[in-house]
Amino acid sequence: MKTNNKKMNVKTLAFSMMLTLGLGACSDGVETLPVPGPAPLVKTRLAAFEGTGQALDGENEISDLRACLFESGVLTKVYDTPTSVDGGYGIQLDSHTGTLYVVANTEGLLDLNALQERSISESEWLQLSVAMQDAAPARFFSGSLTLDGMENSQTELPVTLKRGLARFDLQIRTAGVASVRSLTLKNAAQSAYLFPVSGDLSPADVQRKDAVATITEPLTKDTPAVLYVYEQENDGLEVVIEAEIDGVSKTLTKRLETDLERNKIYTLTVRKDVIDVRLDISFDEWEEGSDTELTPLRR
Repeated sequence: MKTNNKKMNVKTLAFSMMLTLGLGACSDGVETLPVPGPAPLVKTRLAAFEGTGQALDGENEISDLRACLFESGVLTKVYDTPTSVDGGYGIQLDSHTGTLYVVANTEGLLDLNALQERSISESEWLQLSVAMQDAAPARFFSGSLTLDGMENSQTELPVTLKRGLARFDLQIRTAGVASVRSLTLKNAAQSAYLFPVSGDLSPADVQRKDAVATITEPLTKDTPAVLYVYEQENDGLEVVIEAEIDGVSKTLTKRLETDLERNKIYTLTVRKDVIDVRLDISFDEWEEGSDTELTPLRR
């Protein structure tokens, strides 16, 4: 009986070893699926002022924020329900693939769902332009983020939104009494690209018209944001200011020698010296900031 039991134990051990080896061989042929990481969250932030320029009340407010995901050069998904993040807005994504384009304050200007239905290409998307809204430039923001190549461990992804507008501030630097009655930018573009296009600031079909600042009472001191205009190539751009200096009416004109770029402040300075009255133009840029969040518009 002991001999038979010994033989049975040897057979059992051999069978167990064969079973273990067999299972091991099978497990070598099975691919282990990666454990999915947390879904990435895109946090929006706003490019801040640099230099003498400062944000004004209402300049950081948005009424809507949406995003479009392009994969392999085609619009595949629209995100139109942002997530509240630290008093601002965020976008919850599904994966780290494609290129995400974020836009704000474009409601009524862009039908993103219609663009998705016709599978708009990325090249077409980058040629879209924004027109005037209620006879004024739309105060929109835009920014993009390339997701391809990012590690799954990157779960908070920042995207910086820049204004699609240029801003004009007014400075008065005269020894006597001066006031500005009107300010006009001649030949101003009536549309701009939704996203910056390298080497091309204005759409091919852009229309131009004089942009007139809204001045209800003559301005007698430095005034920020007297005029907003779209980013544009310089095509006969000229500033005309009607002023009164020491009781004498003056028409000041200055032809711009540069293009107008989005997210920049251009400062118009009225000066008077012993020779003449002149108009000086300089500019500051809104640079990227890490701590300026978009402010949801209160309704």
